[in-house]
Amino acid sequence: MMKFMSRPEKSEEIPPPNTIIGLGSSVRGTLMVSGTLRIEGEFEGDILNCERLQIGEHGLMRADIEVRDALILGRVVGNVRALGVLEMRSGARVEGDIAATSVVMEQGVHFSGRCTMLDGGTETLEFGSERTHAREHARG
Repeated sequence: MMKFMSRPEKSEEIPPPNTIIGLGSSVRGTLMVSGTLRIEGEFEGDILNCERLQIGEHGLMRADIEVRDALILGRVVGNVRALGVLEMRSGARVEGDIAATSVVMEQGVHFSGRCTMLDGGTETLEFGSERTHAREHARG
């Protein structure tokens, strides 16, 4: 017999984005963002040190990224690694592999790729300095 438990109330509010790529904007390059990045326009490149990523309904991202949490409403072409929650809402299109500790996918999401579930333990230690320094060292 299967029992369903109700979701606990979320006590913490999600802070508003502190960096926004607006509708009609097109950005290419490397972004270093602390906090939350919201993409409403187009972005292609690398995103470093971002804790939370939000792709708006009209947003298009062409990049491989690693963040703590992600909310996807628009289109992503690339791999997404979320060390916390990866949420894809109806209408989202993701073309690439995803890896996350927790994945929420609504009906109506188009997903083409592989999904890997991460453990909550040792994977979260890679989020900060080790992984970022490894990327910078490989580029430099």
